[in-house]
Amino acid sequence: MIERSERMKKPTIAITMGDPCGIGPEVIVKGLLEKKLYTLCRPFVIGDARRISEAAGQFAPGISIRTIKTTAEARFREGVLEVLEPAETPLPPMAYGQPHPEAARAALQAITRGAEMALRGEIDGITTAPINKEGMKAIGFAFPGHTEFLADIAKSDRFAMMMVGGGLKITLTTIHLSLRDAITQLRKEKILDAIRLTDAAMKKDFGIERPRIAVTALNPHAGERGIFGDEEKREVLPAVDAAGKEEINVFGPFPADTLFYQLKTGRFDAAVALFHDQALIPIKLLAFGNAINVTIGLPFIRTSVDHGTAYDIAGKGIADPGSLQEALKLAAEMARFRTRR
Repeated sequence: MIERSERMKKPTIAITMGDPCGIGPEVIVKGLLEKKLYTLCRPFVIGDARRISEAAGQFAPGISIRTIKTTAEARFREGVLEVLEPAETPLPPMAYGQPHPEAARAALQAITRGAEMALRGEIDGITTAPINKEGMKAIGFAFPGHTEFLADIAKSDRFAMMMVGGGLKITLTTIHLSLRDAITQLRKEKILDAIRLTDAAMKKDFGIERPRIAVTALNPHAGERGIFGDEEKREVLPAVDAAGKEEINVFGPFPADTLFYQLKTGRFDAAVALFHDQALIPIKLLAFGNAINVTIGLPFIRTSVDHGTAYDIAGKGIADPGSLQEALKLAAEMARFRTRR
């Protein structure tokens, strides 16, 4: 358990390796070249030390690798990247850019260890590098992605994905579904839950005591009084009204084509979007390569990069570590807000 005095100094953040055949190892070692990160937090990696060492030698020769068994052994010094190995045996040799069953298992072991450490209070949060969903499915991983798996480990029934970047904070009501299925799932209670989670996260993790939250409409022009659809009247507006009765400072529904401009210019602190691309298009337009995925509703902090394993460029030395760096900075910032409460 980390003592409160240590947390008040600098939070301890674990970076999970992700798929070792993707760009995860590269963006981690390149990202940790930024000295400022060590002034904000105490980072270390959970993953295969040999794979991380290979990546450091190839992509960040200024970094040396040191293996640890517990965080108590870590020194958290810039230029020395400490790696905690969740597996007893090292990974076999494997090529970048090609799926490998052992790569998927290694990614799963790292995520699991990080979540368990966070739940025990040994670390302040985790920042996750990307996994390959197809590879994870092949080894029996029964979840759409990190978000749902971490919620299952934490036994969290209420959780959501919030995307942060470009001055925007947007919670997704539905995540990885076809548009047809997402619309089917848009019910008052689900939207209300996303509003509640956003309100709680903005207070707990971003230090805003009374956040202004806007909710998007589903249809063009917010349905134009039912001409273009009645989901706003049937499901969205009742959710907004119910949240208002709970003294949540919420507004909407607003047409999505104008709402994000208002969010960007400061009229609102956060928004609740109704489906995946409604949230991700403005985020990636404004912060492509530097956006952050945050899981809200968990008992611990989890941030992640906004990109996938990028097998097509893995091993080529051209992966941008910007999103990893931003995700680590945000995890540290969220941890500081939590200690102040």
